Amino acid sequence: MHNDRPDSPSRVQILLRGVRGACAVCGKWRLTKNWLTVSDKCERCEFPIERKEGHFVGAVGVNTMVTFSVALIGVLLSLLVSGEEYSPTRVTIILGVIVGSFGVFFYPISRTLWSAMDLVMVPLEPGEVDPRFDPTITVEL
Repeated sequence: MHNDRPDSPSRVQILLRGVRGACAVCGKWRLTKNWLTVSDKCERCEFPIERKEGHFVGAVGVNTMVTFSVALIGVLLSLLVSGEEYSPTRVTIILGVIVGSFGVFFYPISRTLWSAMDLVMVPLEPGEVDPRFDPTITVEL
């Protein structure tokens, strides 16, 4: 019996793939068509980025939590750096631009990260991806 399929990735590998914007199943790099648009499915293993209707809501949640974390870190750093010369108006303007831009540009990564998180929580179902990448199918040659 010979299995011509790559080994199934660990949960950590799946999540790391999501963080770097790669396919959670096969690791194919660049699921984005351009900086703000993510493909509907992986070209290599056919893994759907949105596995169920409404799946994007999780990606929005991930994007919101990470963006708010960046905002909180920015506020705390500005308090530490400015000390007594703290200017709420200046900090609000600077952080507004940084956080607003971050939220927009992080969205494609939040989609692949959420897709990876979902895959860790809900394993692949038979036939969901190309059989070469499906751990639920035994391939004998």
